[in-house]
Amino acid sequence: MPGCSVCLGKVRFSYVSPQYMFQRLVTPLASLTIAATATIALDVAPATAQDSTTSANSRYSGLVQVMTCPEDRGTYGEYNDYGYWGGGAWCDQTGEAGYWVYSYPNWYVWEREGHSTNQKISANISLPELASANGSYYRLEQILTCAADRNTYGDYNDYGYWSGGSWCGQTGVEGYWVYVYPNWYVWQGAR
Repeated sequence: MPGCSVCLGKVRFSYVSPQYMFQRLVTPLASLTIAATATIALDVAPATAQDSTTSANSRYSGLVQVMTCPEDRGTYGEYNDYGYWGGGAWCDQTGEAGYWVYSYPNWYVWEREGHSTNQKISANISLPELASANGSYYRLEQILTCAADRNTYGDYNDYGYWSGGSWCGQTGVEGYWVYVYPNWYVWQGAR
């Protein structure tokens, strides 16, 4: 357990950090709220708002939508670069037109094939409300899928700032990291 202890004879004094207590209280409740999603207007930097799996090794750019659809694993496997689809009803949701990539359990819909310019793109992406730690962070930089981190971080974890590096077999960018099972959402700034 995080914190510190001081022993004086047979008396032991323990300190538990407020952050640890908050996580122990919030994590069980987070799984109840993960199902609720909100459409959040994001300022996405297309050059980094992707990882090698979800953008088909950077084949696509301009993230438009993320749709959770774990039941598609049976048809498409763990990963599938489906290509362009005109959009429509899919997985009890409305999918946008674009280049579709399935990386279990999500579909990632991209605006264009190829790299984008350095200009910023505003996108409306449906994300779990907790992905931005309830609005604490802005400008989504990257989404990394890492279901295995559930064992360490639970269903929800506002990890805070990390300078980036190798994570879960991918390269994570610098920013504010939030884990909402099964994805890490990396944000450029904090409010």
